[in-house]
Amino acid sequence: MKETLLEAKIKWPKNLPSGIIHGDLFIDNIFFNNNKFHGYIDFYFACNDFLMYEIAICINALCFDKKNRKFIFNKKKSKNLIKGYSKIRKLSRKEKKSLNILCKGAALRYLLTRTYDYLNTPKSAIIKIKDPKEYIQKLKVHNTLNNFKNYFN
Repeated sequence: MKETLLEAKIKWPKNLPSGIIHGDLFIDNIFFNNNKFHGYIDFYFACNDFLMYEIAICINALCFDKKNRKFIFNKKKSKNLIKGYSKIRKLSRKEKKSLNILCKGAALRYLLTRTYDYLNTPKSAIIKIKDPKEYIQKLKVHNTLNNFKNYFN
């Protein structure tokens, strides 16, 4: 984890296209009806950030399948996500180059925030604490996917 934090500090992109992002597009924040998108909720983390960071969050949140306590990267889902997004907005070469470090940064963010919540949320709280350990597995996957093409080939 320390190495990933240092890598993010060194490789974090600058001057990528930015705009308003949701910042927390997990499946429990997205509504579908008959496999068609119908909206999303929970804008607590909405902010102005790199548009590609939203894609990185979505890859971490939506493109892994859980099987027997393991999180397996689903390249088909990742490919469809990137392909669908690219139909609306073409990704620049610089954005594509930054995908891996943004995915690592997003995974690190959720690992650390979930760890904080796990350690600091009172037992009496009416909230389901999410296991941070899945993001250790996801970081390991991102360490093997070191360029844009590896996210869908």
